[in-house]
Order: sequence, then structure tokens, then C-alpha cells
Amino acid sequence: MSSRIRQQNVLVIDDLTTVGSKLNEILSTLRILNEDNEITIFSLIGRKDLMAESL
Repeated sequence: MSSRIRQQNVLVIDDLTTVGSKLNEILSTLRILNEDNEITIFSLIGRKDLMAESL
């Protein structure tokens, strides 16, 4: 699986984003595999004050 992710862009769908810790972990892992992947995040519910820069 990791070799396929290294060569692809990634869409992360999260059902709930409050503090962003789950997304931080996912993004860190994806960046280890390939820091050049384009990563798009879609969250169904989130906080207005959660900024992309903090993820």
C-alpha cells in the first residue's frame, strides 16, 4: 500500500475535525512517504477556528 501512496495524490475524508490531531497524524505519515504528494482534506464537521496552517 505505501508504494502506491508514494506515487499518488491523496484525498483524506474525515467525519469530524475538532482539534486536528487525527489529521496531523495522517498528514505526517503521508509526508514521510512522499513530501510532494498533493493532499486534499474534506471534513464533514469542523471548527471555524481550525486553520490549515496548524495541520
